[in-house]
Amino acid sequence: MVVIPGRPEERTMVFSRRQARALAEMHNALVEVYFLESRTSPIAMLKELRRMKETIRRFKPEVVHAHYGTVTALLSVLVSPVPVVITFHGSDLNHTPHDGFFRDLLGRLMSQSAALGATGIICVSEQLRDRLWWKRKRVRILPMGVELRRYIPVPRDEARRRLGWSARPQVVIFNATAPARKRLDIAQQVEHKLQAEGVSMELELLQGGITQEEMPVLLSAADALLMCSNSEGSPTMVKEAMACDLPVVTNDVGDVKDRLAGVSPGAVVSQDPTELSKALRSVLLEARRSNGRAMAVRNKADAESLDALTFELLLSCARGNG
Repeated sequence: MVVIPGRPEERTMVFSRRQARALAEMHNALVEVYFLESRTSPIAMLKELRRMKETIRRFKPEVVHAHYGTVTALLSVLVSPVPVVITFHGSDLNHTPHDGFFRDLLGRLMSQSAALGATGIICVSEQLRDRLWWKRKRVRILPMGVELRRYIPVPRDEARRRLGWSARPQVVIFNATAPARKRLDIAQQVEHKLQAEGVSMELELLQGGITQEEMPVLLSAADALLMCSNSEGSPTMVKEAMACDLPVVTNDVGDVKDRLAGVSPGAVVSQDPTELSKALRSVLLEARRSNGRAMAVRNKADAESLDALTFELLLSCARGNG
């Protein structure tokens, strides 16, 4: 059973939903996805607790895989009578001061408590593993991969024509789904600075709702990806950009420095608007695609191989060898 925070109709935790489908398709596993729809209201949480117990009783899983820490992981550990594997993705273990002191602290305490009761632990980056208070030696580092067979670059002009972008200046993608943590304010400072310097560019803010079929076209039509987050685990957007040969300019956060090693053009700089502006200006003036896809292949970032390793761990924990 795969436990994912959110509602079935939402387009959140796309990478987790994709992996659940892949485990069913590639490994002939019987997979039940349980969506934890409410994680804040105490009354709603009691209902979720009963609903999860009923689902486990009906489905009879051999192992529960909780995608994300905090309430999602803790509830899974408390309710499940079978081994639980937790995948920590980033803000579940990282400091998130924009959430407020108490919410940030409570979320991390729940994640750490859940780790104590987990049979298996996956972290999407080494930096995230180092946030754990215990069981670090038992952690598997398995970033969420990208389906390279789906994320295939489209010629830029063709992609822009499909999107109706022919008349637009250079476009820089920015993931604005969590504006405070992703630091939309810094991205907008970079945009204003470059425009004031005469660089013909504009941000394209992504706020959810993009399908897996649409994303490769969007990334192929753009000229760069900008990231300036306060915290990350192993950002999927960076790997998707690499798969489509889109240059990435980012601050040093999560595992991006390792992911982007050898990728050119692009840059990993400090979380400073001036430094980010200089790096992005250089990339936009160079106006060429990156070698990101070749590096992603070389670094084995393909989802299928990473899903296979995840399945091996789930199977081992189900058999009591976690």
